[in-house]
Amino acid sequence: MTTMKITKSMAIAAALATLSSCDRFDPVDRVFDNCVYLDVSATSQTQAATFGNRLGSLEKQLSVTLAYPADRDVKATVSVDASLVDTYNHRNGTDYQLLPDNFLDFTGATVTIEAGKVASEKVTIGLKNLMGQGEEQTGAMEIDKTWLLPVKVTSDDIRTLDGSSVAYYLVKRSSAITVAAQLTDNWIEFPLMDTPGEVADAYNGLTALTYEALVNIDRFDLKNGTEDCNISTVMGVEQYLLLRIGDANFERQCLQFDGSGNGSQFGKLPSKSDPSKKLYSGSWYHVACTYDQNTRTARIYLNGKMIDEVKDAGVAGPTADNSITLAMRALGMPEAYQFFIGKSYNDHRPLQGKIAEARVWRTARTQEEIWKNMYRIENPKEQKDLIGYWKFDDGEGNT
Repeated sequence: MTTMKITKSMAIAAALATLSSCDRFDPVDRVFDNCVYLDVSATSQTQAATFGNRLGSLEKQLSVTLAYPADRDVKATVSVDASLVDTYNHRNGTDYQLLPDNFLDFTGATVTIEAGKVASEKVTIGLKNLMGQGEEQTGAMEIDKTWLLPVKVTSDDIRTLDGSSVAYYLVKRSSAITVAAQLTDNWIEFPLMDTPGEVADAYNGLTALTYEALVNIDRFDLKNGTEDCNISTVMGVEQYLLLRIGDANFERQCLQFDGSGNGSQFGKLPSKSDPSKKLYSGSWYHVACTYDQNTRTARIYLNGKMIDEVKDAGVAGPTADNSITLAMRALGMPEAYQFFIGKSYNDHRPLQGKIAEARVWRTARTQEEIWKNMYRIENPKEQKDLIGYWKFDDGEGNT
């Protein structure tokens, strides 16, 4: 890499869909037995609990939920189940250890779901002593090590829903994000990608890629000067392969991966926004997207968890004519859109925030690979598929 200077259960689904339109069920609506589950596990048992290394404590909340209201009070217990560590590791091919007791501020809780209601009061799971004691942080949680905290719900009053009665919290104290590039009404361009040479060659002729970065948005502009602004650009090439936040007729604060170019052709992922996936200003997020021509699959990840996916989409397969080319101007297309960090189409779509650990890979990284390396890459020069890496911690980067 050449150094250069730089200038972001079908059961639950059916029940929740009905609950959205009414508060109570008639008997005819009760087509399945009632059950209890954890709200955070309605769609996924795995819950990310990643935090910065200057945080001394952390709270995570959940509720115990019924598929539909019961005609009597239902009691349930939420507790840590250490025996589920082996279950998780065996299922996922991991070797996580149980979160040590000295970091846990939770001994279990018994809750009541009142008759006619579907959710209990909030249960708070606390994490403590994360920074240890004193200036030397004696006994602090190890940085960048992932611990496992399995939490389950049980009840003597009603059955639990298999698959959603357990939440696996992956607890990780991350590397500090102490320095980042501030992209407010500015962006980063790469002149060496516009001329033939070793740098441009690395970004052309690809059959798969991954964009990823840590971003912290200061504001989600609706106007930039006199121009409408419905996009915060993370990185990529306009109308080709671009990771951004927002779009016209799309939720302003949601991630979108635009694969409209010849090397992808899967369109916009997602095409319709989900307000529950909104990003908020002032918070650090790890964002990533992947595309693979061979599998015809595109994905978006938020904080190491896949939030959107499209399969059997895009080009039919890699050929010499449809390879992914991010450095098109180097191939004799002087009017082609360029690769930027923090800019797309025109000057009115900047990131308007901070960015760190920006990377481009020539492979579609797996969820496990993305999760393990969100905050840093060990020995980046040994990563043969890492074609662009900008830490933004010292004013220099690699491409």
